Amino acid sequence: MARRLANKGRRSVPKTTELGRRKYSSKTEKINEYQKRIRDENYLDFAIEKIAAELTHFLLK
Repeated sequence: MARRLANKGRRSVPKTTELGRRKYSSKTEKINEYQKRIRDENYLDFAIEKIAAELTHFLLK
């Protein structure tokens, strides 16, 4: 709890993008990161295998 209170001031400061025009959005940054990852075929294979393993584990319970 003390750590959360200590970091509260830093989180409330709006970050800016590289252009400095818009406020920083972590959702937008995450979407951009996943778009970059999806373009990589190796990542897609990894993601599909991971999802399949989770589904198999869930269905076998």
